[in-house]
Amino acid sequence: MSRLNRSILGLKRGFGSVGPLACTWALTLLVLGLVILWLHISHEPAPTLSEPAHQPDTDALAIPVSTPPILASHTDGADGDGAYDENTEPKQATAALPSSSQAGLTDQSRDPDRETGMADKVAPSITAQIHLGPVPDPDLVEMSNHGPLPMIGADGKKPWHVYGRPYLGPTSGPKIALVIQEIGLSQKSSSLAIDQLPPEVTMAVSPYSANPQDIVTTARDKGHEVLLMVPMEPVAYPANDPGPHSLLVSLPAAENLDRLHLVMSRLQGYAGVVNHMGSRFTADRLALSPIISDIGSRGLLIVDARSGVRSIMATIATEEGFPVAVNDRFIDNRLSAADIDRYLSELEAIAHERGIAVGFGRPFPVTVDRIKAWESGLALRGVTLVPITAIGR
Repeated sequence: MSRLNRSILGLKRGFGSVGPLACTWALTLLVLGLVILWLHISHEPAPTLSEPAHQPDTDALAIPVSTPPILASHTDGADGDGAYDENTEPKQATAALPSSSQAGLTDQSRDPDRETGMADKVAPSITAQIHLGPVPDPDLVEMSNHGPLPMIGADGKKPWHVYGRPYLGPTSGPKIALVIQEIGLSQKSSSLAIDQLPPEVTMAVSPYSANPQDIVTTARDKGHEVLLMVPMEPVAYPANDPGPHSLLVSLPAAENLDRLHLVMSRLQGYAGVVNHMGSRFTADRLALSPIISDIGSRGLLIVDARSGVRSIMATIATEEGFPVAVNDRFIDNRLSAADIDRYLSELEAIAHERGIAVGFGRPFPVTVDRIKAWESGLALRGVTLVPITAIGR
């Protein structure tokens, strides 16, 4: 007789005096207990699903932009080209810089809830990757004796809108635009600036570059909008010569316009024009007015490098209703990290005081390094780096 049968017989004898009903319940409980014990011993937990090897990056938003939407060797000569007269520089703000909470920031490390005393949680942010499209836009090209020139499209599209880098940042708060000029004169230094500087930095390309259109393409592939440098007569000319086909006060307007068009035809896809040198030319209304009218009527942003303290480029552009931006500081006339840092700090003070500030530099390694270090903490200080077209007005 099996062990189970003997156990059942024993239970029957033990419970015989209790009655059949009690025996039945006892047997039922015994069977249930055995079933539960068997399930516990033989059960193996089901395998769990492992985490996926890669999670989609939902914080990065790629924005292809083929037609961006409408939004905004220079030496220190006696004439002041490449250097400010410090007695006539824009007044520097002396007040302490406001805290970062006074402006909208896009830096991911900022915690707006902590700043307002709310729960410690960081709001998610979106990093926009802007891809600038190929140039030129065929609707914005006018053919001339020298080659293609920019123009306003039949539908009203303007090159400074179409070729500019779209600005997707905060609408309020201090803003700074940086322009790196003389791009293309040195391949090594130009590549360094284009590759390593933030895409919001605007590149001003020299028409004397060996392959200026290739430089425009490379810069735009990295997200940088582009300006064209136009050589203009300095006070010390011809001892200080900006290059062939420079615009000169002594030439008739027709000749200067022809030279302007020759320079403009060297490359395509620039959002605006900036003077190279020109302390004499930009101070002469008679010589300058036809040039400003031609540039502005083509839908280009006019950028005054302010190589001379008597420049009236912005005055004439404003009078004629053209968009304009004006340089506030050359940040690397003195090639030391300390001086560059000081000028960048002055730009911040101007931006906090006035709302916008513009700085000019060149593609020197020390300039690139200091801009990168400065920009890495800029948002935490309440300032936004923007392309020059974002502040043109």
